[in-house]
Amino acid sequence: MKIKFLLIILIVSLLSCSKKENSDNQFKYFEFSYNDTFGSCFSIKATPNDSIYIREHWNAYGIWDSTHIPKEKTNYIAVISKTDRKQLMKLITQTQLKKYDSIYDENFADGMTYIFYINKDSIQKSIYIHSHKNNVPKELDSLGKWIYNWKKKAKLIQTDKKLTFKSSKYILPPPPPPPIKTE
Repeated sequence: MKIKFLLIILIVSLLSCSKKENSDNQFKYFEFSYNDTFGSCFSIKATPNDSIYIREHWNAYGIWDSTHIPKEKTNYIAVISKTDRKQLMKLITQTQLKKYDSIYDENFADGMTYIFYINKDSIQKSIYIHSHKNNVPKELDSLGKWIYNWKKKAKLIQTDKKLTFKSSKYILPPPPPPPIKTE
């Protein structure tokens, strides 16, 4: 009888722990796309599990080193550690979508652009940022920088899974190569 009782307590404890972990994940869907004029362009999709999906649209390495990972026009999966997942969840849940504008744009031709698409708290919203001004909310800027830095260190596993991104509608093609001078 004691064994059954202990087993029931153990199962209930485990189930309540997993429910608590899921309740911390207060978003249904999250995407981030990043584009800088001469460096790289990628999109990231976070789901409630421990995998992150990445699409490397293009990067500057492809010009000089075709063996460099990530390769352009390639999809990847990256496993995110519990510590990094917790930090990402904290940054995402701190974003109060209702108070943010949908566009933070400064009129210049190059530079860094990033787009968030978040489905959270029954709100679906895209936030486009292309600005060096101080009007970009610090929470969004911190989240974008954290994701960019995490992606640089993530171990990428190539996948054939077809990925689509709502945030990639602003993705620009890579700049054209310089003209070849013939004399």
